[in-house]
Amino acid sequence: MSIRVKRLRLAGASATAKPYEVSFQPEGATDGYRPLSIIAGPSLTGKTTIVDFIAYGLGGNYLPPHDEVRTNVRSALLEVDLGSTSTVVERSAAGAESSFATVWQATLNTTEAAAERRYPIEPTGAPDGLSQLVLASSGLDGIRLSDSVVKEDTGSAMLSIRDVFRVMIVTNDRLDSKNLVFEHGNFMVGQKYRQTIEVMFGVYDDEEAVLAEQQKRVALQRTKEEARLDALTVTADRDHPDGRAVLQQRVDVLSVELASLSAQLRTLDAQRRSTDSASTEIRRTLELAQRVDVDARVRVRDRESLLTRLDALRLQYADDRRKLGFLLDAQALFDPLRVTVCPVCFNTLSEAPSIIDGTCSLSHHAVGQAADELSSDEATAGSAQLVSSELRAVNGRISSLTDYMTRLERDRALLVREAARASHRAVSAAAAVDAITDSPAPWLALRDRLTSEISDAKLARQAAETGVKAWDWVDKSEALIGQLQREYDSLSSQRRRNRPDRDSIVKLLSDRFAAILADIGYPKLSDAFINTNFVPYVRGLEYTNASSGGMVVIALAWNLALWEISYEQDANAPGLLIIDSPQKNLGHNASPDDDFADATLVDRFYAHAEHWLATEGQGAQLIVVDNSPPPSVAHNVVIRFTRRADTPPYGLIHDAVS
Repeated sequence: MSIRVKRLRLAGASATAKPYEVSFQPEGATDGYRPLSIIAGPSLTGKTTIVDFIAYGLGGNYLPPHDEVRTNVRSALLEVDLGSTSTVVERSAAGAESSFATVWQATLNTTEAAAERRYPIEPTGAPDGLSQLVLASSGLDGIRLSDSVVKEDTGSAMLSIRDVFRVMIVTNDRLDSKNLVFEHGNFMVGQKYRQTIEVMFGVYDDEEAVLAEQQKRVALQRTKEEARLDALTVTADRDHPDGRAVLQQRVDVLSVELASLSAQLRTLDAQRRSTDSASTEIRRTLELAQRVDVDARVRVRDRESLLTRLDALRLQYADDRRKLGFLLDAQALFDPLRVTVCPVCFNTLSEAPSIIDGTCSLSHHAVGQAADELSSDEATAGSAQLVSSELRAVNGRISSLTDYMTRLERDRALLVREAARASHRAVSAAAAVDAITDSPAPWLALRDRLTSEISDAKLARQAAETGVKAWDWVDKSEALIGQLQREYDSLSSQRRRNRPDRDSIVKLLSDRFAAILADIGYPKLSDAFINTNFVPYVRGLEYTNASSGGMVVIALAWNLALWEISYEQDANAPGLLIIDSPQKNLGHNASPDDDFADATLVDRFYAHAEHWLATEGQGAQLIVVDNSPPPSVAHNVVIRFTRRADTPPYGLIHDAVS
């Protein structure tokens, strides 16, 4: 996850004007980027303007106001890698800052073949805005920063790309500023700077809340997409019930049929068939269409007849079920074998009548063996069990029959549609035969029939293709839901895993800061560290106590340390660092008696950056604006302005030489 700058193109004021372009790609390459890119040249040639346009293309709110820019530049196009996706962002540079950006997932050479989308610039916290799109490439989108680290009920603001610019872009005025980490200026700016660093390393106090907010956003998007999937599925199933496989097969068959009909039409036009052959062909087509029509109608009639018979059978089963239910109810309410009063004297019997040793206790007559073995209660219970078993069997038959009839009804609907198409073809063929007598020549009637069939086939293929596309949308929606679910699960795992320790991150930054100072050759270096508020200290004193040259070296070391450690720790960071004028107050720019007048400080700065980019920092990117970089890094210069009309390029706007 990262941001990598590949090319900047400033479109000319007119459509025919030649654009102004700076490439950060390897020489001769059409893709990729240089790990170290140096923009060289004297002052007032547009070097810093390039940095301003990079920030502007990524969502910044500052448009360079220089007259030569306003006069000659219509729009700015920035080609970057956002994560692993090559992206081009275009913003208008005419007049005021543009309120939206046009974005292509392509390169500057392939935008015409790619789909374009528009993203609003403001508000920077809008989920569909350019700021959140760019931040998503570093895993920093959808993050809210609390307005107060003390009060829990305070408000919050969405992290924006402009907050990340303070970590990613080191401007000229910050290098020797006593507000390097924004600790002495606007309190909210300084707090956001610290919070941005904490979020990058995953040690922000509200990290759990940040992940929960991201997870909530993903869950909401997934819910919306699931509702959309339901709607797409219902529509596709209703309008195109045959399914994708059948529809695709129909498209292929119709394509072959269209090719055959087109070939016949071309042959007919070329040969102009005779009257007899044309009439015979038309009548043969009519006979075939009528046979197909009759067969289709027979199939529909047979299916409807079968459905009618099955429906009568289902009604009979329903009547049987109703009778069996009445029988069960009657057995429960009326037991004919229950005798409690003597039928002669009408006195209540002391014992219920029963069969004892083959003799009825009431009439004293002998009874059969079967009646002797089965009491009245047992007989009643056995009868009820048989009725219940039969009732379950009837219910099962009704259920199976209903399912079968549902499938038959679906097939009947398909057969009806096929019969309608067959009838239409038969009518068209009959009309073609009728037209023979009215046509100047039979071949015209045949040609009309072929043209009509071609038109019908095209319409049928278009309908089938529409169905395939409808099911394609269903598949795409399912794929998006799966992607959102994976993102949701990933956020869940991040919430469960142990967070890094903030003190350990501060120590890593502190140790790297001291190591870089030593690498660059900071004079009389001792007791260098970063405190818990990310404020640099050297020689045991806060950086503001150093000379102007010393503050520049400290600023370089601090920003390099932050860039390097965030990349090595695979933090949610851009992986891109831009530094403007690293030689400020150093080397020949420093006072002769200053410890920082040694030009080797600049050489060592570049040597350290090149070594890290070639080792632990492979894949990161550093862009440096420097008036006169040392010869040792001349091979890393992507463009060198001269500010001389006779030696191009004069400047960024190369034709503005006066």
